[in-house]
Amino acid sequence: MYNKLEKFIEYLYQEDKSEKTIYTYKNDIKRFVKYFEKNKLEITTINMRKFKDYLLEVLLLSPKTVNRNIIAIRQFLEYLHINNIDIKMIKIQDQGFLDDILTNDEAIRMIKETEKARDLRAKAFICTLYYTGMRVSEAISVLSKDINEDSIRILGKGRKYRDVLIPKKLKKIWKDYMTVRINNSDKLFTGREGGISRFTALNIVKKYGGMAKIKKDKVYNHAFRHLYCINLVDRGIPIDAVKDLAGHENISTTTIYTRKSKKQLLDIINQF
Repeated sequence: MYNKLEKFIEYLYQEDKSEKTIYTYKNDIKRFVKYFEKNKLEITTINMRKFKDYLLEVLLLSPKTVNRNIIAIRQFLEYLHINNIDIKMIKIQDQGFLDDILTNDEAIRMIKETEKARDLRAKAFICTLYYTGMRVSEAISVLSKDINEDSIRILGKGRKYRDVLIPKKLKKIWKDYMTVRINNSDKLFTGREGGISRFTALNIVKKYGGMAKIKKDKVYNHAFRHLYCINLVDRGIPIDAVKDLAGHENISTTTIYTRKSKKQLLDIINQF
């Protein structure tokens, strides 16, 4: 099963997962594979419960860490087309607070840092993530010919096409960037060697996150995507419309963003 794990790791890179997520998933799944192979167990719901108990009672992991393990394993099993495990029966239920997510104030601070640095490319790229909720891999694939469109069709996760709406303020930012853009590729975001890579894109996000003094664990490839979904939900956009705008395959992914942070819940309670 270890050789399948390596292929799964390659798949995670293709799916635009962060280095931190991939490192964590790899370690969590290695532990899972080692436990099942050592004990010669079949992958069943009952044996998964035994593994959960092992994590809790032998390794003394916290419920949050155990759930993280279960999520990683679930994705690995889905990748292997093993669908006979009832994950809901295995996970430890938590309160589901939505904390440690990039905020609008922090995103705006990052954008202001790009303006201070007069880095029009960085501003355009970060604003693309902020105003559209695109994945990093999707944003770097945007074509320069699309800058005047109200919506553009992109190839997203699972090699499925979807339409992304482009607000007027973003189109203006793109046009400003076009005055300094290196014209050596059909891609919108370019460097000296053509369209920028995923690595370069992530470095842009990390650089200006650091300059804006935002916690490192809040600045990652999906940070703006999460914030985009939260903003849509907070503005009262129907959950099925949010699902379509974000390009989620399953609405259960979208409903995560209906949760509130502890601070938001306290603010609501204090209004009574």
